[in-house]
Amino acid sequence: MNRIFANLLLCFTMLAATVSAKTYQLSFAGQAMAFSLRIYCNTEGKGAFVRYNGQKDFMALRLRKFTTSVLTNTNKQPEGYYYEWNELLNGKVSGRYAVVEQSGKVTDAWYVRNKDGRRFNFTGVVNDASIDDVQKYLLHGVLITFAWNSLEDQFMFTYPDGKVTTPNFISLDAPDKTRSCYIKDYNFDGYDDLGFSLPDAGMGVYQTFNIWLYNPATKRFQRLQESQDTHAKCSCLCDVTVNAKRKLLYTACRGGAHWWQDVYRIDKNNRLVWLRSAERE
Repeated sequence: MNRIFANLLLCFTMLAATVSAKTYQLSFAGQAMAFSLRIYCNTEGKGAFVRYNGQKDFMALRLRKFTTSVLTNTNKQPEGYYYEWNELLNGKVSGRYAVVEQSGKVTDAWYVRNKDGRRFNFTGVVNDASIDDVQKYLLHGVLITFAWNSLEDQFMFTYPDGKVTTPNFISLDAPDKTRSCYIKDYNFDGYDDLGFSLPDAGMGVYQTFNIWLYNPATKRFQRLQESQDTHAKCSCLCDVTVNAKRKLLYTACRGGAHWWQDVYRIDKNNRLVWLRSAERE
């Protein structure tokens, strides 16, 4: 284990407050060969895939390890990241990648090829998403393309069978707003889903969500519809959080001088079922 990774493990670990996209540009320069590649993922290492420069095809990466750490900053945001992924070729593990990022720089990166155990050590840089970038993730074999800028509504699912869909997307007339993307299991069926959020169009005090649930039977994403229950205090999917242990989904919003929280479960048809609402302190 290299010293940088050991130091990362000793640090206090935490999740990033804002889930954003990353692209790692990595290069190998050996005596007999040289090549370069890009790894795409979010800050939690999910939705990852690798594409070698000069090749059109890409390979899925399955997250093995993820660690974040606070190193020197005062706002408790992660400055150190360690990712390790399995490379999947035709559904089988063909190799393993790892990237160590510290203070916005790649400090270590490598690939181990399964067939002969050869290790390739990379040099590289990290590119965090900017407001003008179009982002890409790979989830369940589906290539997901979306605009980071709140003014844009570009959003696309490209499925393994070649089918392409372009669902409606939240957009706000606010050039300084950026879209957050979340990959997590919102309906607790064992398959990661996809969520996007933007600040609400009013005072911007909470996040408005769009959520797409992955259906393993149809191998398609379908949008989670907002609740129409008149008992709910929030009319939108706002500040969505999940309780995986109790399999509950929470939304929260402000109405007048009060904050409210709605509690739902999701039925077998992926519909929200209202359970209760309460004022949130």
